[in-house]
Amino acid sequence: MNKLKKIINVLTISDAYILGMLLLYSLLSILFWSELATPLLNLASYIVISTAVVVFAIVSSKYKGGKVFTLVRRLYIIPIVFFIYSNIHLFIPLVNPQDYDNTLIAWDLAIFGVNPTEWITQFASPILTEYLQFTYMMFYVLPFILGIEFTLRDSDDNFFEFARIVIFGFFFSYILYFFMPAIGPRFTIHDFSMLNSELPGLYLTNFFRDLVNAGGGVMPDSVNPAEVVNRDCMPSGHTMMTFITILIAFKFKSKYKWFVAVIGFSLIFSTVYLRYHYVVDVFAGLVFALITMWIEPKIELLLRSLGFYKYN
Repeated sequence: MNKLKKIINVLTISDAYILGMLLLYSLLSILFWSELATPLLNLASYIVISTAVVVFAIVSSKYKGGKVFTLVRRLYIIPIVFFIYSNIHLFIPLVNPQDYDNTLIAWDLAIFGVNPTEWITQFASPILTEYLQFTYMMFYVLPFILGIEFTLRDSDDNFFEFARIVIFGFFFSYILYFFMPAIGPRFTIHDFSMLNSELPGLYLTNFFRDLVNAGGGVMPDSVNPAEVVNRDCMPSGHTMMTFITILIAFKFKSKYKWFVAVIGFSLIFSTVYLRYHYVVDVFAGLVFALITMWIEPKIELLLRSLGFYKYN
């Protein structure tokens, strides 16, 4: 028991969130062992990464003043968040194999009387499409900008509170995908194969779209893209995390707050314009962003009472 307490005492709140998600994945791997393609490899990877997080926390606690350990401590979460995102899609179809696109379409129709992604096409132009596709690609860049600023500002309080809330928000959104899996209007309302011709950009739009498609599991040679694409539309994670980033930029008086706000709200608008999301996805993303900002500090206090600490 004392050894466990000592381990907990060197783990940050962010470490706790990461270990919690890896524990969830480990349990799901065991539960759906016979339905996964490589269950042993999956489980082993979760155990190895969890062990690495704990070992690194123990080692770095002995070298708190080291700049290398401090930098790595701040950066190691980035690849882990990507890894956890990529693995959530192994389990969504197993936990909830039903797609809820028809329900989301019905909700949009009930609210607006039209399909918003069809209605908004009347305002489309190549210049607007190019700009909005660019802002959509800024999803990971915006929080990175704030992270760099808070690091250079030498403000541990700002950086680690920001990192902690962002990590929690990402993981919260991943778990929410289990409840209403959906693929989005570009596959249901619209013809996915006609997207480039129906909504053309200028120079980089098609390239950016291909990157988004690949990140969502759709490759150029995919025979049936709707079958293989990730079920991660509800809520809109792009909306949820971007709104959180905007709120934190203003809360901590970032010198880039207006840049983050302009690009961020353009990004949120782009999720519908570019046909990635239904409007109700966006509404849900905004609501869950506010819930995240409210509930995460309470969870942080609970974890600190158990022995986890704020940061190095």
